[in-house]
Amino acid sequence: MITMIMMHVDSIEKSKAVTRIAAKLGEKIKPIGYSELNRTLMGLYTGKPVTRQIKLPPLYVMPELLVFVGMSEEKLDRFLEEYQKAGVEPVALKAVSTMHNANWTVYELIEALKAERASL
Repeated sequence: MITMIMMHVDSIEKSKAVTRIAAKLGEKIKPIGYSELNRTLMGLYTGKPVTRQIKLPPLYVMPELLVFVGMSEEKLDRFLEEYQKAGVEPVALKAVSTMHNANWTVYELIEALKAERASL
């Protein structure tokens, strides 16, 4: 299984930090942009155009997001530790791709993460 980190960040500093740490851990990076909001996580992972038409709110602003796919808990912990050591501002929304959310679109994942954060 290929492991990877899917990423949407707004700053070059964060992008460089994620890319550097991912390379150090031997992880592939997959950038996510607005055009992928209606693609499923599994579709992004496999490269297949698996999409669902989702009506986005007008002027939707895509938040920063990191999605960890297939990474071991140890590697995930190492990534998060290295990112914190880098002194870069955190990415608020982070998720691990699971069997439960693999068929969610990027938009659905973002909205679920935002709702989860709001409930805390």
